[in-house]
Amino acid sequence: MSYLLYRDADGVPRAQAGRGLRLLGRFLETDIQGSRGLCDEVLNALADIAAGGRKRWQMTGNAHTLIVSKRRARIHPEFGRAADLVLSPAVLRQAVLEWQALLEKSSRRRPR
Repeated sequence: MSYLLYRDADGVPRAQAGRGLRLLGRFLETDIQGSRGLCDEVLNALADIAAGGRKRWQMTGNAHTLIVSKRRARIHPEFGRAADLVLSPAVLRQAVLEWQALLEKSSRRRPR
């Protein structure tokens, strides 16, 4: 299971994911999109759960609901018939960190 994070020819952040993580890629593209603030929100919730500050956290974005507990992260598609994706919080954290790095790297190149 792997994924590739990049910007397309129009500068839009994209996630190309293998079969097992396709829903993770869709979540990054459609729900987090270009929001570094939302990356921070997800990462802070993951850290808070890992530290025992809360038991569960969830957010609903444009197309998916993310539900996180200490043992698992579940991405539920709000539309269509795709099955939920269940993964470890560590895998979700790494993907969001990489997505955030893509957003930060790309934004530094743009003229202001």
